[in-house]
Amino acid sequence: MKRREFLAGAAALAALPNVKAGPAPRLLILGGTGFLGRNLAEEALRRGYKLTLLHLHPDTSGLVPGATQVLADRDKSLPESLNGKDYDYVVDTSGQKPAWLEESTSKLKDCGRYLFISTISVYEHSRGPLTEDSPLAPTEGVKVDSLEPGNYAARKILCERALLKNLGSRALIFRPCVIAGPYDKTDRFTYWADRVRRPGPILGPGSPDETVQWIDARDLCNFALDALAAGREGIMNVAGNSTRFGAFFDLFQKDLPVSWVPGEFLEKAQVRPWQDLPLWVPGDSDNAGFSRVDNSRARAAGLRLRLAAQTATDTLVWRDQDKTPLRAGLTPLREAEVLKAFQGT
Repeated sequence: MKRREFLAGAAALAALPNVKAGPAPRLLILGGTGFLGRNLAEEALRRGYKLTLLHLHPDTSGLVPGATQVLADRDKSLPESLNGKDYDYVVDTSGQKPAWLEESTSKLKDCGRYLFISTISVYEHSRGPLTEDSPLAPTEGVKVDSLEPGNYAARKILCERALLKNLGSRALIFRPCVIAGPYDKTDRFTYWADRVRRPGPILGPGSPDETVQWIDARDLCNFALDALAAGREGIMNVAGNSTRFGAFFDLFQKDLPVSWVPGEFLEKAQVRPWQDLPLWVPGDSDNAGFSRVDNSRARAAGLRLRLAAQTATDTLVWRDQDKTPLRAGLTPLREAEVLKAFQGT
């Protein structure tokens, strides 16, 4: 074989994405049959990982075939069988209480790397863009031994601190914004994907210049596995690009019949940001920063994002099989009432 042919063959072999050296990585997912965990499990199996899932509900054990299933309630205790297990990677999608992180990092102290999925909710309210160095919400005096909306930020902050304290440089923390994609039962992104495909005028919140932000669960999961394999550490905001609401609609379909209703009118009509119109954070509110999350650190580390139209298509394929009424957003009747009232002003 000529030297040129040898080098060409070696280069082609190196370019193959699925060529693996050594044994398959051993991955434990804490919470592996829900929304994010299930997407992560499917991607890990596709990559050939040796996968173990720890989760709560036995009736979901068949959702991810090919993985070892471990049933446990983290409010009680993790099974003794995890003691001293030296998984290459642990991804914690279910950590909700600091005590849970204290226990899991103690029992899994010999793991290679531990990724904790936190949230941008850990940040203090802000009108400006949120970076990894932005001030955090207060934790002093907040009770964190129960799962309540009011202590969510404090719980996640203290979970992060437990992980960093116990595992140091082997800890990786993702702070995602709203996560979208198949298996999402919050329907926050799905509401808009579904609304765009239905006829009739669409109620647009505020103005086309309001901002919106999300990340596809599969993009997050791909980045998670890549970051673990690359030995990443520390804290990263994992979010899509902040997008104008007008451009957001254009990503689905050009020239949609959107009626932009000012925030003042929506407030008087008792249409609530976020709850009634998901993903909408008024640009003049103290929470505006939560749709202006800086993702530059994650992008520099390799985060890649797919088009919103692809997320919408794939999510609706899954959603149409689910058959459950949408769990977020305005009903068609309520949307029509608000638009009629606005047009009559």
